[in-house]
This record gives sequence, C-alpha cells and structure tokens, in this order.
Amino acid sequence: MMNILKNTFVTLGLGFCLVFIPNCRGNIIATEEELADYGWVMYEERNFLDARDWFGDAIKKDTLYNDSYNGMGWTMGHLRQADSSVHYFEKFLAMDTSFSNILDFYAGLSFAYNALGKNSEARTNCNIFFGKQNLILNPGWEFSHNKKINYLDVRLIQAVSEFRLGFFENCQESINQIYKDSGSSTIVDEDYTTVTGRTNLATHLATLQDQLQNS
Repeated sequence: MMNILKNTFVTLGLGFCLVFIPNCRGNIIATEEELADYGWVMYEERNFLDARDWFGDAIKKDTLYNDSYNGMGWTMGHLRQADSSVHYFEKFLAMDTSFSNILDFYAGLSFAYNALGKNSEARTNCNIFFGKQNLILNPGWEFSHNKKINYLDVRLIQAVSEFRLGFFENCQESINQIYKDSGSSTIVDEDYTTVTGRTNLATHLATLQDQLQNS
C-alpha cells in the first residue's frame, strides 16, 4: 500500500513539474558568452541598436570578457559614435592585451580614430596592428563578422593618415604595399615634394578606397 501511494505522489509530482516546468528547473540565465554571441548575430544582420543592447548586457554580466567589448566597439562605430567605439576598445585593452582576437581591437581603433579625424592616433594603431600581425599564423587578417573588412583596409587607413600628416614618403610606401598585397603590378613612384606628386598620391588613395569597398 505504501509503495502504491509513493508511486502516486511521484507521478503527481512529475505532472506538476511538466505543467509548471520553469519553477521546477529554475530560471535559465544566459552567460556573457551567449549574450555576446547573440549580439554578433544582431551585428551581422546589421541590427546595430539591438546588438548594442546585447553587448551591453554581456559587459554587465562579466566586465572581463573581451568579446563583449570587441562587439560594442565595432557596433558603436556603425552607429557613428566613434568616440564611444574608442572608449570600449581602449577600456578593455587597459585591462588585458593577451587575448587571441586583439587584432580586431587595433583595427577597430584605427577606423574609429580615422572617423574622428585623429590621424596620429589612427596611424599609431595601424602600426600596432601590423606589428602584432603574425605573418606566419595570420598573414591576412579579416574581420570574422564581416569578411569584406581585412588587413588591406587597415593599410589604407594607415596610408590616408600618413597623407594627412604630411608623411608622403610613408604614404607612398603604404600605397605600394596595398597594390602588392592585392596582387597588382602597379608601382607608385611620385615626386611627393611637388603639388602634382601629392595630388597623384591622393588619386591613388581614392582609387584604392573604391577598389576595396567594391571587392
């Protein structure tokens, strides 16, 4: 008789759990990784406002998870808030510089500073990017969440920054590196001490920008 009653109570208990399953299992709490991952889903769908919210929640969940800051930095850039983009990239880099996707941060900073018109800072971050690029393990960095963005875009930011800063020799070297890396036989050899030479450098920069945007 006791076994029958026991089995009856177990059956009723299971039935109650099936009806009110959230109360039996407890609340399911997303991890910072899951929050950031869904932020990237929104980012790749170009839903940047929702992406910002998900990355923000991920940062609140764990202030030491680098991919949340990475996502927030890139998202704020797309929302035309370059100063906020810089803030999130630099905030995490101030805490840690030993993570695997660090090139994403320096590329993002290069773009953000370029958008702010801070050419010296943009060039500095481009130089750090290429200094940290492992030519054996990662010879051709591309942004995993937008394959159209790669190391050639960073090199173009470097060249543009050098032109704006008046470093025309460096600018010409960067332009030639872009042509070489993109498989072009074009070699630029301008007399950049003249107005005509500098104008031609500017023309090459515009041409490369169009090519990279449409590639």
